[in-house]
Amino acid sequence: MAKQYIDVLIDGKVYSLGGSETEGYVQQIATYLNGKIFQLKAQPGFLKMPEDYQSIMTYLNLADDYFKEKESAKALASDKESMEKETYRLKHEMVSTQMKLESLRNERTVSEEELETAKKAAKEAAEQAEAAKNEVQAQIDRVKKEAQEQIEAVKKTAQEQVESARKEAQEQIERAKREVQERVESAEKAAQDRAARAEQTAREQAEAAKKEALEQIADAKKEANDFRGEAEVWKQDAEDQRLAVESSQSEIASLQDKLEILKQQLEEARQAATAVQTEKSQLEARLMQTEQEKQSVKEQLSQLEQEKQTIKKDLEESLQEAGAAREELAAVRQAQVEAYMKRKPFPKRQGTVELKDAILRL
Repeated sequence: MAKQYIDVLIDGKVYSLGGSETEGYVQQIATYLNGKIFQLKAQPGFLKMPEDYQSIMTYLNLADDYFKEKESAKALASDKESMEKETYRLKHEMVSTQMKLESLRNERTVSEEELETAKKAAKEAAEQAEAAKNEVQAQIDRVKKEAQEQIEAVKKTAQEQVESARKEAQEQIERAKREVQERVESAEKAAQDRAARAEQTAREQAEAAKKEALEQIADAKKEANDFRGEAEVWKQDAEDQRLAVESSQSEIASLQDKLEILKQQLEEARQAATAVQTEKSQLEARLMQTEQEKQSVKEQLSQLEQEKQTIKKDLEESLQEAGAAREELAAVRQAQVEAYMKRKPFPKRQGTVELKDAILRL
């Protein structure tokens, strides 16, 4: 931008300032400086000071305003940085909360899958237990039925064999008795027919017949005893069958124990399912708490945003008020300049005062 000269009125004197700044900006600076000089002159005792002291006091007040504005700008920058850090921290916390929420949702999904698996396992265990129970009951009924049939068959066979042996022994005894009776009768008839024979011969024959009959009776008794031994064997077989039935009952008891173990495992599976349900409830409570924390963070962010907007609005209002005050002061100074210009003729330019851009920006 080309260098230009601007006439400004400062403390009742007109100066021609050269620089690259706009006329409005230079007039604004001059108006601010005139206002500061006017404030100092309004203080008691200021006009009694030497001119160099007055200049020093003006410089000091300008420097004081500069450093105060600089500190205010620094404080605003620090507040802005703090707000940005706080906003970043809250965003980071919100991201962390969202990640935790996503993790909890994933854990909830996994827990639901594990719960579904546990339910399926419990259902399968229940079905297996029911099938095992039905199979065990069927085996129990079948074993009972077979054992009962075997016992009945053994009892029936033993009874038939005992009855048959008893009947056969009775028949043999009866047959021996008949034979003896027939022989006795034959001997008596022969003795009567042979009355002439000697009584001794008849007696010997009778004794021989009696002895033979006794031997036949002994044989019959022996056969009966043999049948009794066979009956004892049959009884032993029946006892073995009874022991086999007791072994079957023991096996049934073992199957019942296994069934109890399956029931216990089923109960443990149900308890595990209950524990999974409890854990699911806890996860849902944690999820709800996380949602509440997320909502609280959102509210805090909203509140901070509102506070930020309020601070920004207050700053803008302050800047507007400062600008309005500066414009008002500039208008007053302009009015003073115009009034001064009307009272006195415009003085000749006594020299060109050039200010650097850095000085103008102060």
